[in-house]
Amino acid sequence: MKLTRRQRFVIRLRMRYKFRREYFTLAIPVALAAIFVLYAFHSGFASITQPGVASSQSTANELKEAQYQAISGNLTGITGNSTKTPSSTVSEKQNLYITVVAAPIIAFAPYSFDATREERRRRSYEQDFSDFLFELSELVRGGIDPAKAFLTLAEGSTGSITKFVKTAAKQMQIGFTFEQALQNMGNLIGSDLAKRYVDLVVQASYSGGSVANLIQRASIDMGTFVNLEREKRAGLSQYTVVLYTGQVILIVLAAILVVQFIPQISEISASGGAGLGDFLGKSDIANVDIERSLFFLVFLNGALGGLVIGKISEGEIKFGLKHSLVLILIAMLAWNFYVIPASSGSQQVKITVASYQSSGPAGLPMQEPLVVNITTLQGKEVTGATVSFVIGGGGSLNPSSSTTNEIGQVSTQVTPGDVPGLYAIVITCDASELTLVVNATSYALSD
Repeated sequence: MKLTRRQRFVIRLRMRYKFRREYFTLAIPVALAAIFVLYAFHSGFASITQPGVASSQSTANELKEAQYQAISGNLTGITGNSTKTPSSTVSEKQNLYITVVAAPIIAFAPYSFDATREERRRRSYEQDFSDFLFELSELVRGGIDPAKAFLTLAEGSTGSITKFVKTAAKQMQIGFTFEQALQNMGNLIGSDLAKRYVDLVVQASYSGGSVANLIQRASIDMGTFVNLEREKRAGLSQYTVVLYTGQVILIVLAAILVVQFIPQISEISASGGAGLGDFLGKSDIANVDIERSLFFLVFLNGALGGLVIGKISEGEIKFGLKHSLVLILIAMLAWNFYVIPASSGSQQVKITVASYQSSGPAGLPMQEPLVVNITTLQGKEVTGATVSFVIGGGGSLNPSSSTTNEIGQVSTQVTPGDVPGLYAIVITCDASELTLVVNATSYALSD
């Protein structure tokens, strides 16, 4: 048979360089995944910086501007707003999660696909080889010589192993014995199970006896083994369903924590309600990115759970890679399309200062309270929203946290510290933040 130009080129490459499939299905994709991750972080598409840290530079710039205006006396009655909207934070988180999930998909999807395809081919080869041995035994039992029976079967179709049977038949035509051709066929199939039964048939034929009975017995045994393996996989499929269900349940629980439970805890931490102010205030739970931590928990659970599925259902960890990729993809889709929008949907607010006294005596309450308006980005008043006030340098605020009234306003009494100077006030409502500065001046005691 004349080889095509492409076949000759492939054979020449294999003989000279001994390429392995893993070079193309694993090594190259892993390198591409590494390049993708480096580019994503270098270009700014994804960032591992915590959201609070990421906005620290902008907050510092706002503080410097507020300090300058306080010194200049321009902050009294300010009606502008400086809001840290969560839209950029949302996109940064989504990009990070996309990068984290896309990297293993790029790295391991080709290898997983190739390994799964090869495994399915192996199973098909084993089933068809078992049927081939049975048909061969029937022909031999009918009085046909094993070699002639082999050549007869090679003229027709033998399923997925047809090309291997025809190759072995051509070898017999040029002088190979029946045993040699059968062994070569087992090597071409590449199945350890097929090789074992080929060796069994060859050794039995050398020792004498009824070749037809030996081949038929091998065919029946191999078919039984293949069927048992198929039934075992079917019986273990329930564990696959259990682990997939566990991943979905973990995603749902994590989503509930992020969307509902954690914001409530953060509000308690900010308000110091129910006698838990000191306990939760010291933990500073509002600044902990629990959402990201829970995502990585779900990510690791999916990755490791998929490998466990492969080990249980198919006997090797590599066959679990496809399950791992599917599970982490489910986690990323749930996070990007539900958890992040749901947790950020209520945070689209704008903080506007209604009245504000920018300077006053150190250590004494300001004559005018600090009043702020909380509205949506479209300008609608937000009622019942929790607003937190924090002042540094030893000053105090009363109250430090409160909820907006029916017109979206909330107020607090500002008392700067005893030391004259500038005191920063940070106003926070959900993901929006506004930084103001009061100038505490020195005063002389009257006689």
